[in-house]
Amino acid sequence: MSKTPKWRPVFGEKLPPGFKPPIHKEDQPSENNSSTNAVSGRPLEPSNKRNPKTSIKSVAKPNAVPQKKLKPESWPDYLAKMDPLERILLAFTVYRQPKDVSIDRFYSYNYDSFRYLDRDLLGPDYPEAMRIISKWKKVGLMVEGRYSNLLSLEKGVTEAFWRFIDDQVYPELLKLEPVRSYTADLSGTLDNIFNFLVMVEQGEVSITRAREVNKNSLKRVLAALTEPARPDKLFTIESYFFWLLGVVNFFKLISPKGDRLALTALGRELTEQITVEDLLCQICPSHLNTIPNKGFFLMLPLLVNCTAWTSWTQKASKLIPADFSRALFPRDRIISLLDPMRFLGLLDWGEYQEDILVRLTPLGQFLIPKLLKRQKVEDYTAEIKCLIDQVYPTSGPDTAYVQPNYEILLPHSASWSTRWQLSQFALLVQQDQMLKYRLDKNYFMNALKRGVPASEVLDLLTKLSAYTLPENLVLTLRQWGESFGQVTFVQLSLLECTTPEQAASIASARKYREYVLGLYSTTVVIVRETEKLRKLLEKQGIFPLPGVLDGKGVAERLRSSDEV
Repeated sequence: MSKTPKWRPVFGEKLPPGFKPPIHKEDQPSENNSSTNAVSGRPLEPSNKRNPKTSIKSVAKPNAVPQKKLKPESWPDYLAKMDPLERILLAFTVYRQPKDVSIDRFYSYNYDSFRYLDRDLLGPDYPEAMRIISKWKKVGLMVEGRYSNLLSLEKGVTEAFWRFIDDQVYPELLKLEPVRSYTADLSGTLDNIFNFLVMVEQGEVSITRAREVNKNSLKRVLAALTEPARPDKLFTIESYFFWLLGVVNFFKLISPKGDRLALTALGRELTEQITVEDLLCQICPSHLNTIPNKGFFLMLPLLVNCTAWTSWTQKASKLIPADFSRALFPRDRIISLLDPMRFLGLLDWGEYQEDILVRLTPLGQFLIPKLLKRQKVEDYTAEIKCLIDQVYPTSGPDTAYVQPNYEILLPHSASWSTRWQLSQFALLVQQDQMLKYRLDKNYFMNALKRGVPASEVLDLLTKLSAYTLPENLVLTLRQWGESFGQVTFVQLSLLECTTPEQAASIASARKYREYVLGLYSTTVVIVRETEKLRKLLEKQGIFPLPGVLDGKGVAERLRSSDEV
């Protein structure tokens, strides 16, 4: 009977008496989990049990020779002998470039640690993770930081690892073309963010008590979005909207206000003058840092060279076996990784049989190498702006073409400031090379309700229009403006007296003149500032009933008097 191997402390440090290494439920063997699916690599379980997260573990190497610290020139040989799991974890570590990081950061219960390879895919157990990190320290890939319990990546490991990865993947000889392609859509993303902010500004996005967009508002928002192309079976417009909402929340452009969403000061500033390059310089690094799939960071260095259509499967097969690839990169997972980068204008992707093809845009070719090296992309805003202007210019012209049929045509390259002003009183009906707005009476009246002066509408259209405004349109807008505010609700109070004589006395007395507005009937006086008037009446020996009756109270009194 074989003996249970003794627990050996990590990094040669003594452990406190009675210390036991952590054992997690997912790491314990189970009779029901012994079989796996040959395609997905996931455990097969009885249907009445909840599926645990799939675990992919490193292959044990018996009779391993103790490692010694290697010289940098020997690193490629060591990297070539790595098993797939270790290679994936090193790729993730190299991207993060840890410096003075505690051991707890490598194995914790968040998706950033070695415990998970993806949200629903378990990584190595605790002893295995510690063994891998201990080995990296012994061979010199990681070194002690300022203190013995802190770790940093050795200088030069990042570049050596990327060179090794690049050497493993030779350029494909076949020139592949996708059967169906999905192109980068930065323009659609920015237009949809803009349109959503317009709806928020106009009070059209209601929220529940849990601060979620309610169902009716969600339907209106989804109908206003330009839907990006994507395979129908994998795409829901709701998931796309919530990704957009995540971007808007990341920049703190909206906040709850009562039962609705409202623009913050940053949101108003953005709508007046957008700076796309600044947005991308913030959102792109943040997006990569939140990707939960660690295998993606093994593939990221390879994407840098994808200037033509390139097979994802062929790239991955050079670095990890098929079973690892199937578990880490099922088709829907690959698409979920690539789509946000497509929405940010960094790449195109396409379908080719069962494979996925990838191709970087000029913007992606410039940005991704810098993101990979974790450089400060904000240092390259001038170059980024030049690339963005090729796909989403916002420098004008701001010339509008106002039609007699109440349509307003505006170039898509018009500034956000001009588009924002038009959207306050005109309904956007079409987005193409030209933006088509329509003047609608209800939409116009709602603008006046929000405080947009009717005179400013005509002034803006006159300023933007390339020609003299059509007479019929000017006349109609003036008529709409004149019909607004012809009646007004006024909040007043009524003082009911028992006799006409008492009402006339209060209405005519000089001491009450400041609070009396006139007679409503022979026994009812129209008054204001009821509490001040109450105190004055009490000084004169007239004591009103406590409180102020609302409509319900008045109705009950009238009902009681009718019954009597």
